[in-house]
Amino acid sequence: MGKIRLFVPLGTQKFPFGRIITALNQLVDQGKYKDDEIVMQSALYPIQPKFTHFGLIPNEDFNRYMREAEVVVTHSGVNSIISCMEMDKPLVVCPRLHEYGEHVDNHQMEIATLMRDKYDVLICTDMKDLPELIKKAKTHKYKPWVSHRVELLEAIRRLII
Repeated sequence: MGKIRLFVPLGTQKFPFGRIITALNQLVDQGKYKDDEIVMQSALYPIQPKFTHFGLIPNEDFNRYMREAEVVVTHSGVNSIISCMEMDKPLVVCPRLHEYGEHVDNHQMEIATLMRDKYDVLICTDMKDLPELIKKAKTHKYKPWVSHRVELLEAIRRLII
């Protein structure tokens, strides 16, 4: 496998996300990426990808792909977004949209909007914008992720003591 230019983790959702596969296939067809420069992880493939793809990836490989990728293009899964932000990876968030049958509701859009408003992450809802957003992500700096884990644990500790 060559250099990973795009890592596309889409989680284990049993909902099709054909729009993103079609958009990435077009990038391969246009010669912008070789088939081994894109690695996607998804539980479901409604369209045959023209690039490297897996159903599940062991955690060790997932983290390696995340580290090595030039840009991470992910669905609006909180774990995927935060993992990227913790590694300070260039990031484009593509929420699954209810109107396309990609999820049961639009909570992924709500998460993406919140992350854009609070951290200035790039979001893509129209796949025709994906190539430009990938390019922009390489130089775009979102606000750093700050975990509130310590404060949360302290608040819980105060409640139970």
